Amino acid sequence: MNVATETTPKVFRFLIVDDSRAIQAIIRRVVEACGYPALDIRVAINGEAAMDALADFKPDLVITDWHMPKMSGLELLQALRQLGQGHLKVGLVTTETSPTMLEEARRNGAVFVINKPFKDTDLIAHVRHVVPVDGQAPAPEQTPEEAAAAASLVITQQCKDLIQSVMNGIPFRLLEEEPLVAHALTSQNLIGLYGGRSKPVTAIAVLDTNAVCILGGGSSRQPPAAVRQAMQQGQATESMVKHASQFMQSAGALLRIEAEKEPIPLSRTSIVPQSFQKLNELLVKNGGRADFRISVPGYGDGRFSFLAV
Repeated sequence: MNVATETTPKVFRFLIVDDSRAIQAIIRRVVEACGYPALDIRVAINGEAAMDALADFKPDLVITDWHMPKMSGLELLQALRQLGQGHLKVGLVTTETSPTMLEEARRNGAVFVINKPFKDTDLIAHVRHVVPVDGQAPAPEQTPEEAAAAASLVITQQCKDLIQSVMNGIPFRLLEEEPLVAHALTSQNLIGLYGGRSKPVTAIAVLDTNAVCILGGGSSRQPPAAVRQAMQQGQATESMVKHASQFMQSAGALLRIEAEKEPIPLSRTSIVPQSFQKLNELLVKNGGRADFRISVPGYGDGRFSFLAV
């Protein structure tokens, strides 16, 4: 009996777009290290060549540089949207650091942006998050937005409502962000451990220093100058840490973990360094996540994430 259709592994398809052959080779090596059972990797030297390739090649993910001749990575994103292919997953690996330009890339659909030079482990985490190794994709009838909402550990609107309730009228923007990786953490970060009925530690929350200053400073009604100073010094005050921990405690009611039917209590919080090994491992391998960026005019941006253990 022919069982080829039962045993043949899914082929994962990637398109690497970069005008540097060396970078093409590095990214190919990273993709090959992700653990996919079968791969079809193709390359293009710029956005224009990528558009030609995409005429008859449908990758699971396009990994593209930004600054390239003829057509840039951002122009490639824009062209795909204009042609009705905005559903195609595109991640940027770039030297571009301008916050305005990076925000423009996200608005045009970039599923992640990672800066060169990068660590292989960081890019692996991004690629695996966007294209799961087990190949389990959302049901075809779901839109990308519906699939993202179903998979998220925390619903964005609920998180936004919670922040609205603690920020004392301070205007802010809450954006879904690409997965937080170890090198993007600040030198000191606040983590909270949630203990459920199913196991002692069910999930964690991690706030970088800026997020602690913004959420803790806003909820404790500290003046903007004090919040900005703490952010610039990279050191949250004791009051900021206390109120940021209270935010974490309230967020336990938002966590969506199947084994837990009731709000998950916060068991404890700690300040940990960027090099904290257990946290870094959980950022790469976890049971689900939700990653956010909070932006306050005049303050700046902070990052925070929720991770299922």
